[in-house]
Amino acid sequence: MNKALFPLLLLLLACSAHGGVYKWIDSSGEVHYGDQPPPSNKSQKLNIQTPAAGSQSGGDGKASPAKSMADKELDFRKRQVEKEEAQKKQEKDAALAKQKQENCAQARGNLRNLQEGGRIVKYNDKGEREYLDDAARQQAMSEAQKAADSWCK
Repeated sequence: MNKALFPLLLLLLACSAHGGVYKWIDSSGEVHYGDQPPPSNKSQKLNIQTPAAGSQSGGDGKASPAKSMADKELDFRKRQVEKEEAQKKQEKDAALAKQKQENCAQARGNLRNLQEGGRIVKYNDKGEREYLDDAARQQAMSEAQKAADSWCK
């Protein structure tokens, strides 16, 4: 019963929305408004413009709803792309920062090993061990210091 009554009610409301509005002044000077004209012919019909349902007017009042939705869709997609680009940039920056921290830790570790004074061994092209002498150790320490300074800013 309620399902059949609802469309009928909507139909009645739609029909009443298209009716006219009348304005008249009675004998005592009061202003009255109504949807039917008064018995006397001293009435004025008012044309009241109501916006159509779902329409959106811009500054000129002529914006179409389809164009407005298309603009909204474009703006939404543009914001999505910008958000994805910002997220990718943030992830890339985080990865670079992590790599920089790892390189800094490694450079400091190498410098600490050289400064401790123990014997340092390098392997040559043949795979044989070679011990660093004092001059080579000083050169390796200066290179390790430069690397630590560049990575650990």
